[in-house]
Amino acid sequence: MDSFKVALISEEFPPFMFGGIASVCYDLAQALSKKGIHTTVFCGKSRKMAIEKINDKLEIVRLPCLNLPPRFVWFQLQNLKLFSKLLKHHTILHVVNPQAGASIVHVNRKLRKPIVTSIHGVHLISLKLSISSPLASWTMRDLGYQLFGFPLQELLYNICLRNSNHVAVCSFSTLAELRSLYPFLNLDKTSVIHNGINFDEVALNSKSIEKCSSIIFYGRLYWTKGLFYLIKAVANLEQDFPDLDVKIFGEGPLKEKIKRMVSALGLKEKISIRGFMPRNKLIEEIRKASIAVFPSLHEAQPICMLEAMACKKPVVAFDFPFSREIILDMYNGLLAKPGDVEDLSNKIRILLADKKLRLKLGQNAYDHVKKRHNWDTLVEKYIEVYRNIARTSSD
Repeated sequence: MDSFKVALISEEFPPFMFGGIASVCYDLAQALSKKGIHTTVFCGKSRKMAIEKINDKLEIVRLPCLNLPPRFVWFQLQNLKLFSKLLKHHTILHVVNPQAGASIVHVNRKLRKPIVTSIHGVHLISLKLSISSPLASWTMRDLGYQLFGFPLQELLYNICLRNSNHVAVCSFSTLAELRSLYPFLNLDKTSVIHNGINFDEVALNSKSIEKCSSIIFYGRLYWTKGLFYLIKAVANLEQDFPDLDVKIFGEGPLKEKIKRMVSALGLKEKISIRGFMPRNKLIEEIRKASIAVFPSLHEAQPICMLEAMACKKPVVAFDFPFSREIILDMYNGLLAKPGDVEDLSNKIRILLADKKLRLKLGQNAYDHVKKRHNWDTLVEKYIEVYRNIARTSSD
């Protein structure tokens, strides 16, 4: 039995915050505790420190964090002194969100603990994509976060990358981006460990029945998620599928513009914007859908795709490197030409018109994720990283 204690640090953590980083932190914490590893999650969104004991191996420590952007900054500034005390008895410090990690590096100058940093994306790539997007897609919130927040985010990334004993990257496409932008990155101390699914939570014993010609999308509503392409594709499909039903779940700065676009195209009877939905209910909605469509323009490794595939749903996405790491075209999903509404429409049409193909690709999708993106096996890779750096640090 491994005797080390792991501290996972991220201001994002359910149930108060959702998204890819929060999901990874939550699932990794659960998986580590199942393997008998003493794990503490240090997260934000609390007025004062509160400790929640999940089981004899896992506890959640919620720390003060001002509920205003940029939350990752307040999380660090408000808890700098606390971190020096709280992290003293942990063996491994795992910065799950590098934006929240610079203070850990500072505190660790005295603690001298080995640090692991997880990378979930590269901000400069997202920034370039946002700047090149149509002006109509911009909002003040995006402008502030992407443009004015970039120097600070870049500084925090550099601090974490330069001071970590090991860097875990969620995809090979993201690793390629890191190598091009951070040439100092030591590849001998870098691993690709994919995002995963907790199959205990995404159980397949539901009685949900697929609704004919139904499409689901969920995620943050902003430009890089490609929702405008999906809406235009639906306009191309409504004549072929009179009972077409598209559900969009999520919140974000483009919500009102998306609603106006749906209304302008006369698609209010076909497309419904549902806002945020709790994860257990969202999983039920995924099971009811015929297919999932995620026409993102840039991702690290989208958990939404993995979740849909774990629910035996074929996914339609644009053919980018990050998509190809998950979707094998015509095997467990379909890939459309990037930014091509007509091809996206055609790929959706193929699946909606052929239930036998949907079921085949959906089963393949489930098998693929079960084998390659299962937290029960992925967690072993993290444990091996912890063992190695703990052993090296003690030498």
